[in-house]
Amino acid sequence: MNQTNLLKRYLFIFSSYFINSNKSKAIFYHDVHKNDKYTNMSTSINLFLKHIEIIVKNNFKVVSNINNETNQIEISFDDGFQGIYDNIERISNIPIQIFFTTSHLNKKNYLSKDQLIDLNLNDKILISSHSNTHVDLTMISKSNVEFELRKSKDILEDITNKEVKSLCFPYGRFNNNIIEIAKNIGYNKIYASIPGYYYYPTFKDIINRSLVQFANGNEFKAIINGGDHILKEWYKFKHYSKF
Repeated sequence: MNQTNLLKRYLFIFSSYFINSNKSKAIFYHDVHKNDKYTNMSTSINLFLKHIEIIVKNNFKVVSNINNETNQIEISFDDGFQGIYDNIERISNIPIQIFFTTSHLNKKNYLSKDQLIDLNLNDKILISSHSNTHVDLTMISKSNVEFELRKSKDILEDITNKEVKSLCFPYGRFNNNIIEIAKNIGYNKIYASIPGYYYYPTFKDIINRSLVQFANGNEFKAIINGGDHILKEWYKFKHYSKF
């Protein structure tokens, strides 16, 4: 772990002593692995299951959709790496949302169409959009943003036979124009990568999420108790531009 991440870890832990909140929130990962590792952003399956134990021990519950202001956690995985499928027997009873980048379909290290269809049969798994090509949406034209988000939605709806209503932004980057385009296309649950509580959005109509993929036990507990909110303004600066 580099010095920056180590400093963030201790900052989150220190901050959590003053916040120590049980308010509901969304957290996210990129993949899980036991042996084969498909991305350097992957979390070991043992660490992931330890996180679940910490959630339960601290009187939170993992749910598919948060509907209570307190004590609920939503879990999502970005990109759609294959480790989720490889380890499905160990996580099949845990509600998760997979934000899938549709241009990755059937490519090496990513989920195939057949695997997505199989995962879609599990009522605890929700397949949602992470755009078509994982481009930084703030760097392309409005028409291309619309294409990215509509194309992904159409492909996933064809595979799952379900309406796709949830989206998270590639690289967490977004602006006001992108929000409006996404809403007009039909996305009504839009997730950022900015820490915060579920029912206290940093931006109107945008759901906060906390990245937890490398958090050890103490750091993870601190994050679900709100310790990472101390860097919310930094994450806003990193991910949001007005236009």
